Amino acid sequence: MENEEAYAAWKRHKPDTKFAVGQLAALLEEADESADSVFNAYLVAKKDLARSMQELLRATLPPSRPAFAELRSRVSESLQERFGDRIPQKYLAVPYDTVANQDLFGLLREHMGKPVDTAVLRAINADDIHTERRIRELRELGLRIDSVKRDGVGCYLLASLDLDPVQIQALIVKAIKKSSLPEAEQTELIAALEA
Repeated sequence: MENEEAYAAWKRHKPDTKFAVGQLAALLEEADESADSVFNAYLVAKKDLARSMQELLRATLPPSRPAFAELRSRVSESLQERFGDRIPQKYLAVPYDTVANQDLFGLLREHMGKPVDTAVLRAINADDIHTERRIRELRELGLRIDSVKRDGVGCYLLASLDLDPVQIQALIVKAIKKSSLPEAEQTELIAALEA
């Protein structure tokens, strides 16, 4: 295993997951099981399975924090180099520093140039429904992540670690538009990006 900490977490979760899946299986074996009982057992098993599979998948990958921190540092340097002389610092902060972003980046980076099944990407996020949003956020950091099909299955592919300058600039535009500045000041700051 590449990540001993995640592997240890998986081993800790494994008994609870086995128990939850066993409970669901036992209810499915009963002839007169109630729909509520089966559904409740399913929800518990689904949650435990999602967490366990997340840890197991993390265990197969090198820890992603150092590489993600390096990416964020590169984005910050690019923002400072290009816009630090004319845009206030509060609009140059690098967003999206979540574990979900980090794990998705780590998985895509490990398979760079190869399609990664969307279901696998959801698994690294414990089946979070916002996985696609987190991928969009990685794109906003300047990464080229393509949506592709492999054998009819939806996938994402990290093409390279080169940063897209257009996306980097869009980060600042988004930060300015989310601010409480009057619209005229927002427009003036956004125009300064082109200077």
